[in-house]
Amino acid sequence: MLEEREVYRNRFITVYDDEVQFASGARGDYLRIVEAEGARGVVALPLFADLVGLVKTYRYALGAFEWSLPRGFAHSVDTSLTVLTELNEELGADPVDLQRLGELNPNSGLLASTVDVFVARYAAAEATPTDTDEIAEVRWIPVTQLFDEIRDGQISDAFTLSALCLAQVSDVLPTPPCKHP
Repeated sequence: MLEEREVYRNRFITVYDDEVQFASGARGDYLRIVEAEGARGVVALPLFADLVGLVKTYRYALGAFEWSLPRGFAHSVDTSLTVLTELNEELGADPVDLQRLGELNPNSGLLASTVDVFVARYAAAEATPTDTDEIAEVRWIPVTQLFDEIRDGQISDAFTLSALCLAQVSDVLPTPPCKHP
């Protein structure tokens, strides 16, 4: 990087239009967005038996509601505190067990952010969100139904898809059977 140029900031993001020098020696610009001042966000896979907890949230950028796993910006540098805050806001309850699975980079071509992925195990499939401005609805569905909804294009949130993939390769969830038309 030759020059870091901050062009916009609010409480969620900082946008930079950086001047860079490429490996060829040519100069150019890269747009870079830093979320939550660089602190890690979270996404959680809520589980009760063979049920997965999903939240329905209005995504302003898409202009539509979307079913996804609970997720959010950093509330603390300690991501275990952030995920507990998000789960309480979006499901209204703390899990009985919380395990960090790994991390993901949501859009490494533009976002300078890393998100920690957690599995949150619950004692019951009940939910009463405390953040009703953000969460329109909660549902607990069987893992097989979740895979069907992904396959049918009903669920396309990248955080959800990435977290589920990580859960599968970590043997937290079964791999769905292949279905051919």
